[in-house]
Amino acid sequence: MKSVYSVTALLSIILIIGLVYISYFNVYQTDDYIYAYTTKKLGFLGNMQEFYLNWGGRYFGYGYNMLIPLSQDPENILPKIYPVFLIFSFIVVSALNFKEFFKYSWLHTIGRGLVLFLFYTVILTNISEHLFWFTGSNIYFLPVIISGLLVFFCKKYNDTSKSMWYYMALLFIFILMGSNEILALIVFGIIVYWNTQNKSARARTMLIVGLSGLLISFLAPGNFQRMTESQDAFYLKWFKRIIYFGADTSYIFIKTAIIIPLFIKIFEKEVAEIAVRYDFKKRIMFWMISFLPLLFLGFIMNSIGRQFENIIFFWLLSSSVIIYAKINWIKKCWIFSLIFILLPQTNFFPEKYKNFNLSFNINTIAKEILYTDLRAYDKEISKRIHTLKTAPSDSVVLDKIKTVPLVLYFDEMSSVNENRDYVSMQLEKYFNKKYIRTK
Repeated sequence: MKSVYSVTALLSIILIIGLVYISYFNVYQTDDYIYAYTTKKLGFLGNMQEFYLNWGGRYFGYGYNMLIPLSQDPENILPKIYPVFLIFSFIVVSALNFKEFFKYSWLHTIGRGLVLFLFYTVILTNISEHLFWFTGSNIYFLPVIISGLLVFFCKKYNDTSKSMWYYMALLFIFILMGSNEILALIVFGIIVYWNTQNKSARARTMLIVGLSGLLISFLAPGNFQRMTESQDAFYLKWFKRIIYFGADTSYIFIKTAIIIPLFIKIFEKEVAEIAVRYDFKKRIMFWMISFLPLLFLGFIMNSIGRQFENIIFFWLLSSSVIIYAKINWIKKCWIFSLIFILLPQTNFFPEKYKNFNLSFNINTIAKEILYTDLRAYDKEISKRIHTLKTAPSDSVVLDKIKTVPLVLYFDEMSSVNENRDYVSMQLEKYFNKKYIRTK
């Protein structure tokens, strides 16, 4: 057990060092520019109203993104340090929970947090958007860290009954409801289930706060503006929803099934303790909460992508306890998990469904460090931004970025032979140009 843990911990440390190195070459991209532009044009409150009415209801996620200091950061400092901040925040918050729940020493909890980050990294379907896209990471990664703090506050309140921890939990529930729809559904599902077990006034207050935030988020006019009504017949529309739900669930099942033996081997003590604390029915109910966002995403016909990563992580954590209690021997297959997570991405599916290809990110990160000339990429991006800032003409045609990264988030704009895409549109607005394309 110690040797397996040591190998995994070493891999976690190497992974983090690699991600920190890659972060050094990160830059602002796509939506970062449109948040900066619209906030400057409309002001914070005006932009909040604009997004709520025309884009969506993530009142905390969008509001936080509007504080982006892009115009005051010409050297791209924030995109280089922010992923590192998020990585270490995840590890520290994980360590807090390991210490609070299992009473480990600080050194041991930090080690557990490091290894948990490894598992978090390998479940990601799009590490580029999740970690290296500034405004994207605030929608998909930051809420996971906030969820960890919510768990910590709830545990402190449960142990001490102090009001301070209760009100902190209420605040973070409301923040999460406006951060990310998927985590909002998971957290709300847990609150609803807790209310079936606890009839206190404070439990009801938590439910009211959660429901209020959920309604504010989901009923935003912007959500309905962006939805496109399918022209398919009623039966065909529902058949497609079932297919999407089935395909998404199958992907999550396969990916977590590959990882779980190693996860149980490493976290056996914690998983066993949780299995003892809660009976089988409660464990099943907790795991079934993950189907709430899966049903929602199936209904709106979303296929696997960045929005599913929170579900996969929750599925991994909740299902591991169930599996450990029923088929404990699965931990003996840990070597297969370790081999799988080091393999390159599969290429079974075409570009349209590329996210269904299995990738555990470790191999891709290694390729980025070993083969991508990230310094050249950084110089090309800097040259492009300098040209856009200094070009006197309203129409600018730029060279394509030749060094395209694998892990860093990058989306090339349209060329002169293509229709205007969202990347060109965003840069045109931010740099006050009428026409920006690549050759």
